[in-house]
Amino acid sequence: MQNNTSIMKARLNEEKEKDPEFLKRAICVLELPFVVDEQQVGNFFKKCDGGVKRLEIIRSGALVFSAAFVEFNKQKGKKKAIELSEKVGQEYDVIILSAEDFLEDKIPTRREVSKTPQSKSQNGAGGPCKNQ
Repeated sequence: MQNNTSIMKARLNEEKEKDPEFLKRAICVLELPFVVDEQQVGNFFKKCDGGVKRLEIIRSGALVFSAAFVEFNKQKGKKKAIELSEKVGQEYDVIILSAEDFLEDKIPTRREVSKTPQSKSQNGAGGPCKNQ
């Protein structure tokens, strides 16, 4: 049985084949609680510049955590989500990274995410991705 990581990589590569610009607009959200649904993830990111074009949650055999990719309508939406990733990671205990970094296995550990100073995301605090 494939795990979430291998399925996510396959899905991202499929989307990249269909649309070479896809990765420029996509992020990955890791360690989502299993009970989180598409609507909750979409609502969180909907105010990022241009809004969410689509998202997919992957739950292959996962009992506790799932993963998702989110494609924004504009590259600015992805950029804003990445800028706010430290705040989101500390507040919601998830990991957010670019789809490119995910495909290149540049995935931060939970410890690396929790050590990131929140002051880096001051410009984004209260910005368009703020939780409602």
